[in-house]
Formats: sequence, structure tokens, C-alpha cells
Amino acid sequence: MDNYRIVVAAENTPYAAWQAKLFCFSCLRYVQHSPLIIVHESGGELHADYQSIIQAGGAVQTVPNYRTTAHGDDYFPRNTAGTLLHAAELCNGQNEFIVLCDPDMIFLRRLTLPRTFAAESCSNLNYDKREVRKAAQRLGIGAELLNRRKKEVECSVPHVIPVSNARRFAEAWLEAIDAFPSGEWQISMYAFGLAVIKLGLKLRLTNLVALNDEQYADVGDAAIIHYSYGDRTWNKRHYWTREQAPRVWQPTVQFPRPIILGEIVSQIAEAEAFYRNRLAGQPV
Repeated sequence: MDNYRIVVAAENTPYAAWQAKLFCFSCLRYVQHSPLIIVHESGGELHADYQSIIQAGGAVQTVPNYRTTAHGDDYFPRNTAGTLLHAAELCNGQNEFIVLCDPDMIFLRRLTLPRTFAAESCSNLNYDKREVRKAAQRLGIGAELLNRRKKEVECSVPHVIPVSNARRFAEAWLEAIDAFPSGEWQISMYAFGLAVIKLGLKLRLTNLVALNDEQYADVGDAAIIHYSYGDRTWNKRHYWTREQAPRVWQPTVQFPRPIILGEIVSQIAEAEAFYRNRLAGQPV
């Protein structure tokens, strides 16, 4: 991992902070890598969970907020492209590749990553949607080119991006997001693919991630869990508010590993003990 820097896009909210805190623990424990947490400012004091990350050996960098689109809409996934823009500067001269992640991810083992521009394969995107086609037109991407390349850019996080090309790509990604009107949360994902096409880049698709849309399934060969879904038993959205967020560290359910939900709640319990011992100055 010496040539890679794992970077996560986060916000200064209790909801994002506990996810980033869990992410940092998981990265330190299971990848043996100190991640860079880029926190987009809210105008308030930095959440205490980010101080815990720093104490545990993670790096936290605050940057401006990129939620507001060119149309004036509030769209928080735009911050991921903004994160990449700043990571390009922070990693320049230190790493060859940025591994860009969302905070709602945990790791299961050390990663074997491609040494090229890459992203996780994702099957739930449809580039034939009318709004996606219109955004492509606004970016100067013709229908023939989009049809030829659309299957190549059905992707999600983690993104592996060469540092040398990161700033240029981040700017194209932001432009692509702004080519959409306000709408569904997947705009940022489609915009990533359109930026790839517009810049004429080749993208390798990976299969590293297990989603918790079927969280009672076995993790299989996955190296990462992306817990963006959930159900009544456990869902990250149960810990959204300032009052709810601290409760995440006391899971009310138990499932065995290697079940996906079992891995999530087990790592939450491990992370709680890890940070508690760090605060007390005890070995972890």
C-alpha cells in the first residue's frame, strides 16, 4: 500500500463523523494503513469523533464545502468530487494513487489494488436515462460515444485514481455533476462515468465490495463492505441525529462472522473498545 493513499470524503456532522471513525479503525486494523479523512466544513466546531481519529493515528483535513451545485442546489455527494480535488494536492509527491472511498465502508483484509485508473463495478446504473443522456449532451458527449462506453463506466467506490491525473479529473467530475438538474442521489455516480468518457480515460472495473442489501449473506471473497443499505434490524440511518449517533457504539443485535451484518456489528464493537482504550492510554 506504499504507493496508495486511502482517502475518505466526510462531512462535519455526527452522522458522517461516526462513520469516519469506524472507517479509520477498520482501515488501521485490517489494512494496516492510516487513512486521510477529508472533512467538508459545516461552519461549526469540528466534531469530537474526528479528534478521536487523530488521536488514533488517522489524518483529518478540513476543506470547504462543495455541496452547492452551479444551479444553487444542495447536493451533498458533490463533496466527494471536492474531496478528490483537495486530495490531489495533499497526496502530490507522496503517493502514486488515491483510493477514494465513502465513509460507510469497512475493510476485511489488506487490499490488492490495480496500478491504474479503476473503480468498483456497479450493476444498478442506467446511462440510457433521459436525464443522463441530456447531461452527456451538455458535456459534449455524443450519443454514439455514450452507447459505446456506457457499460465500461457502470461503477462506484472505491475509485483508484492516479495522483498525477486527480485534479484534472476532479474538475471534470464537478463539471459533470453540474450538468444535471437536481434529482436522484446517483447523479454523482453517473457524473463520474461521464467525466471518464469526456476525458477519454480507460477505466478498469474491480470486484472488491460486498453490499449490505443482503446483509445476512456471507461476505464471500469481498475485501470491503459498503453498508449503504440496511433494514429494520440494523441500518446506518438509525444513527442520523446528534442524539442517535452515539448509540451506534452499543449494537443491540449480534450476528456471527462471516455474515455481512455480523462483520459490521463486530467491527463496531471492536472500534468502540479500540477508541476507549486509546482514550485511557491503554494498549489496543
